[in-house]
Amino acid sequence: MEKPLVSIVVPVLNSEKTLKKCLKSVMNQNYGNIEVTVVDGGSHDKTVEISEDMGAKVIDANVASMTKQTNMGISNSRGKYIYRIDSDVILPQDIVGECVEKCEFEGYDGACVFWLPDESISFWAKVRRIEKESYVETPNCVGSIKYDKNVLGARFLRRDVIDTVGGFDEDISTAGEDYALYNKLAESDFHFALIKSREKHLGEPKRIKDIIRKNFRYGTALMQFLENQKEKKNQFSPAGRTYLIKAFETAFKDNLALFFGLMVYLFAVYTSTATGVVYYKFTTRTKNVA
Repeated sequence: MEKPLVSIVVPVLNSEKTLKKCLKSVMNQNYGNIEVTVVDGGSHDKTVEISEDMGAKVIDANVASMTKQTNMGISNSRGKYIYRIDSDVILPQDIVGECVEKCEFEGYDGACVFWLPDESISFWAKVRRIEKESYVETPNCVGSIKYDKNVLGARFLRRDVIDTVGGFDEDISTAGEDYALYNKLAESDFHFALIKSREKHLGEPKRIKDIIRKNFRYGTALMQFLENQKEKKNQFSPAGRTYLIKAFETAFKDNLALFFGLMVYLFAVYTSTATGVVYYKFTTRTKNVA
């Protein structure tokens, strides 16, 4: 039986540091029927050159919006299945085949795919790995909202599933765009498999200021999600995230340094994100008054 085509869509923007490793892991999949579409948001480095050298189809979106880039990649692909990945992950060789098998032979409409930090990068990557390992153990929770089915990480999807829910919300360019999709999928009649394979995340922070800068930037962008998903405005609140208890328990048993590191990390994440939200509101209000 002919294997169904899987379209892997990779939105990129100045991604030269990790993109070659990412695409190489895609090309090395055990599953044989794959097409790769890289959608560039206007890179000024060697991102496009690397993509072309690796044999990927490149689309010049010329817009720095992950949701618009992803939707453009989907509309320009041919696969029965769509798998959106980040440009800073490495795929294990069997991940695409495992997802296809779950859908083709077990009747699922897609699969929940998770990444875990490459803990060799830094101390903070080790801290984040403990958090993420606890996070993926609750696949029916999207942030602080608990659903009645597994939907967290549902990024490998049959094309008609994406068409039915309307794809990614382009009013949310980044920061929460994945949650917005998971919320729509959770309210649909589709069901999603859990797989054993895990992506390896290379884009890990090396210093605490990297964490602060990134989450401040997320905070400034988060208002798009909050305005678009008003009924779920508390979804990013730490309240209700019971998996964090498990993360602290694991860190305490493994290493006290990681336990206190997790405390510092979460404090930095939530305070810098909140500061970004406040900064966005203040600057927006100032511009409106002016």
